[in-house]
Amino acid sequence: MPLTQIHAGLANTALLFIAVLGIWAFGLRVMNRPLGSSWFGAAVMGEVLLVVQALIGALLYLQGYGGMLVRPFMHILYGIVAVVTLPAAWSYFGHVEDERVKTLAMAVACAFLWGILQRTATVVYFDAPGF
Repeated sequence: MPLTQIHAGLANTALLFIAVLGIWAFGLRVMNRPLGSSWFGAAVMGEVLLVVQALIGALLYLQGYGGMLVRPFMHILYGIVAVVTLPAAWSYFGHVEDERVKTLAMAVACAFLWGILQRTATVVYFDAPGF
């Protein structure tokens, strides 16, 4: 299986995984429960997924596949933002004492991350002339 297919498959997986993570956090907020170790374990798995995705993307870029992108700098920028979003959100909101606020903040961070991942996947196709 070529690396381009693996990169595309991991992109779809990350998109769905982060969506589920965000819905899970919103559900915990609605039920007035704090984020638990299961959620944090899933968040770490999601971050590992994003890092692997970024490493494969960097490898593809170094192999010359960046020329196939319409605006490679936007794809790279969104990829970097995707990798740093969850750790940055946790480092900022992790010290908040109100668990309800922390849960909501991480749910919003996941929603933002989902949007970034969605945009990263579509920047390749929809920014092309004719779309």
